[in-house]
Amino acid sequence: MSKKKSGRPHGHYCKICGEYKANEKFSGRGHATHICKACSRLSAAEKAEAQTITRLTNFPMGRLSANDKAWLENRLHDHRPEVAELAREVYNIHFPYAERNTRKKQLIINTLAFEIHTEVFDEYGDELPVNRRFTANRISRVLTMTDFDGDGVEQSMTLDGKKMSTLLRWAVHSLEIFMWPEDYDLIPSRNSIPPYFDLLPEYWPDEDEEADEDFSDEDVPEEEVCWRVQIEYANHTTQEIVSYQDYLMDRPEELYLALLEYFEPKIDDFDEEYTENAPLE
Repeated sequence: MSKKKSGRPHGHYCKICGEYKANEKFSGRGHATHICKACSRLSAAEKAEAQTITRLTNFPMGRLSANDKAWLENRLHDHRPEVAELAREVYNIHFPYAERNTRKKQLIINTLAFEIHTEVFDEYGDELPVNRRFTANRISRVLTMTDFDGDGVEQSMTLDGKKMSTLLRWAVHSLEIFMWPEDYDLIPSRNSIPPYFDLLPEYWPDEDEEADEDFSDEDVPEEEVCWRVQIEYANHTTQEIVSYQDYLMDRPEELYLALLEYFEPKIDDFDEEYTENAPLE
């Protein structure tokens, strides 16, 4: 009668390289310490790094214990580049929104400009052509709208500080406006400087050098701009997001409708105007 095959791998496990090897690949002492002959020739520092990389490579994919999470977070700041890079990859797999949420906390919008040149569905499901530009300034607290299909005159209003801060914070934290190029797979603008969240200003790359490396004239489409967002952050970086696709995505549309609400007459205003202009019976 044949023996049942065991699910265990053959050989002996090496905790440094993470491989199962034949018994003859281990010395007597190495067999007891789970270190193969090849790994035993490494220096203490090399052994420690290899063992850490092995643990990261075989890190559990389920819910992490508090100890595993703390250990992984410590490896993010490891002085060994290969370890820190691998730890970042593993951490992003387990916590895909952690880095995004960290970036949110570092971003404060000073100025925002949003222009739109496409059709938008109204509340009745009808498509309406829109050619408008909105601006918001956190410092002056001024919100403006220009309707290029109307009289082209800029309308403006001044919000109180709390309302303006809430509006711009909502654009970052809820709409995640800084992630639109990645989320919508948009072509970055030549004038856009990505926000360098973890670097001091003296270490930011030169704007001209970065533009030359990342962009060429062939990268910029010749189609008309559908919508464009220009942002200046409090850390003195700028971001320009441009879409040439002839439709409005969900979050840009949500931003447009939210800004439009400030300039649309309220129902009470319509009622008051109708009452004032109603013919006398």
